[in-house]
Amino acid sequence: MSYWGKKARTYSSRGGRYGLERGNSSQAAAVTPTAPPPLGQLIQSIRVDSLSLNDTASTLKDSSVITNSEVIASYNWLDSNDSTATIMIPGKPPLWTEPAQPLRLKEDNGIYFRDKNAARYPQHPMEPAVLACLATDNTHLPAEVDVMACGSTLGSLLRFVRGHDMTFRMLVEKVRDTVFFIRRENSPAEIIPDVRGYGHSFAEACTMWESEVKGSGTHQRLVRYDFGGMRFVVRAEGDGYFQDSVMGEAAVGSTSMDVNDLIGEMSNNQVSTAIQPSSALRIKTGGTLVPQSRVFDLKTRSILTKDKKNHLGDELPRLWVSRIPNFILAFHTRRVFESKEITVTDVRADVQTWQDEHGDELARFAALVHRIVEMVAARVDGKLELCHMEAGRLDVRVQRADAGEVLSPAVRARWEGVCGIKVEDDGDEEDGGDAEGELGDLILDWEEAKAGGDFTRCSSACGYCGKC
Repeated sequence: MSYWGKKARTYSSRGGRYGLERGNSSQAAAVTPTAPPPLGQLIQSIRVDSLSLNDTASTLKDSSVITNSEVIASYNWLDSNDSTATIMIPGKPPLWTEPAQPLRLKEDNGIYFRDKNAARYPQHPMEPAVLACLATDNTHLPAEVDVMACGSTLGSLLRFVRGHDMTFRMLVEKVRDTVFFIRRENSPAEIIPDVRGYGHSFAEACTMWESEVKGSGTHQRLVRYDFGGMRFVVRAEGDGYFQDSVMGEAAVGSTSMDVNDLIGEMSNNQVSTAIQPSSALRIKTGGTLVPQSRVFDLKTRSILTKDKKNHLGDELPRLWVSRIPNFILAFHTRRVFESKEITVTDVRADVQTWQDEHGDELARFAALVHRIVEMVAARVDGKLELCHMEAGRLDVRVQRADAGEVLSPAVRARWEGVCGIKVEDDGDEEDGGDAEGELGDLILDWEEAKAGGDFTRCSSACGYCGKC
């Protein structure tokens, strides 16, 4: 079984605000760490100082700012009593409900996955994001995206060029003209050990999933922007949203949200029956694409650190990547949160100032992404792995065959543009979208797709003919 084929444990709707399996701290601490996947052959090592001397970095400095930022899609992961991974498009973040009185909370207590997307859909963690984007714009988007990544992978690369020594691994794969950056933990179900604090319990107490998205576990957002002469689509989690905007709200363009067409297309594509049942993805429609101006990021800290650390400053690089414009910082005094210590900040000006002050680092960051894009484009298989294990050095390695694929065959074919829309109107209104767009349980189950071909040797060149 490939690395990405390792299924995480079943989720329960009783798991709480983030769809987590509850337990006590000793249970979480007792989990045996997973050994890291083996490394592929070393191709090249990139030194941070080489980026400083790189001509590309100097030529990219003027364009190493984010422009034309807009939210293009979103989805929720739904907690399910069965093993089928389920998303709702476009979903909706949980609603902020400011506490009317001081809150005395229990410390976070449970199992928290490092990568929520991989834990829920280990075979293709980026695929739900791709499907959400295709549901919004399934014609032009694939040709317009140079890089598709998550806040974690871009944040890791940014920390590397800024001289931080936090280790990481990630997979890189080119599909059509888009280079995907995918997190790689030791296991898709790897947990964060020894979790302390009140971030999750505070979020559970001060946000709520509204009726149309009840049973959600997490909300994911896709933001598109230009940076360093490239077009990015970045996935990041939204911790919640405000009912009324806390700042001037720009008009949000309408989205062409036709999940019906997307489902019809995916269902009519024949794909290999060799894929395991765990690859099934159930898609529901519901919720609202909330304007980015209403979305917030949330952190909790001890009151003892209030005057000792610049908590907002520590978060600005991450907020720069994710483009989330609001930041809630809540301080607690011995487990008690009072309203006077809960602040909501419009961070747009702070993020802009941070960008202005870090132009050289951002130019190196742009140069690094360009170099990786060029290297993966030169590979016959269109794949690489990036490993940062030593301060100041990023190893570029061969991606081993057991690392899997970023996309399933059907979704890859759609992204590559070899499949047209295939929607058959059979006149059955029962499963069609009603006035509220409720399509019910729509399953992309590759194993149960129509039989008739073996696609394991097929590629985009043959259009996944099933006869290779």
